Amino acid sequence: MTTPLLDPLNPVLITRPAGKADQLLASLDELAIPYLYQPLITTQLVPLKAKAATMLEQADQVIFVSVSAVSCLQQQYDCKNITAPLVAVGTTTATVLEKCSGREVLVPADQRSEGLLALPQLQDVAGKHIVIVRGNAGRELIKKGLLQRGAHIHYVQSYRRVPLPLDGQILSDQWHQQHIQCIVVTSNEILQLIFELLPKEQHSWLQQQLWIMVSPRMKEAAIELGIDGSRIYLSASANDQALLEAICQLRGTCHD
Repeated sequence: MTTPLLDPLNPVLITRPAGKADQLLASLDELAIPYLYQPLITTQLVPLKAKAATMLEQADQVIFVSVSAVSCLQQQYDCKNITAPLVAVGTTTATVLEKCSGREVLVPADQRSEGLLALPQLQDVAGKHIVIVRGNAGRELIKKGLLQRGAHIHYVQSYRRVPLPLDGQILSDQWHQQHIQCIVVTSNEILQLIFELLPKEQHSWLQQQLWIMVSPRMKEAAIELGIDGSRIYLSASANDQALLEAICQLRGTCHD
């Protein structure tokens, strides 16, 4: 059993984007685990370009990178019109996609871009047209990997991430008052935003926190921000269940 590192009376800071933390927060409530929820970004629907439907319906494979990619697409397009095999980076995304498409969705065991690129179904893709449904910016790893294998890659942007208008000093004061010991972050974008928002004199406090992150890539970025690697705990994935498991392990508690 992992040695408990967190005071069970102190809340865990959850920073998942607005509207994306409901299930995790409900689980924390059920287990009576104290938390403070402070989203730093939200997502906004991006109207599809005229050629998006054609690309989706003529594709050989369609990849969805997040729940937002699916939910914002289905608000303006019937996903049942897609006939190509469907792939999702994570199980939560796959579940949402299966509901709106009515079809089976392939998801890698390693729920990261690296895991998706390792799927046998995405090895022999030379000459195939692959559509990636995603938001603005984000990693280019999937595109680069598939291009190297000879695929034709097309992006369909269904949403964009937007920082919320927050006062870093007020956030810092609140987090101190709440005796925050642990911060849960699920993307490099959120991690960087925390350090951009809080005053520089508070960065040493941030560096002393325990952090739950979702990938070795995030850990590397955190170390570059001055966080010692021993303060970083990697969850198995970015889905709610994995984050809950990570929180429970740091608290030295378990759940059914």
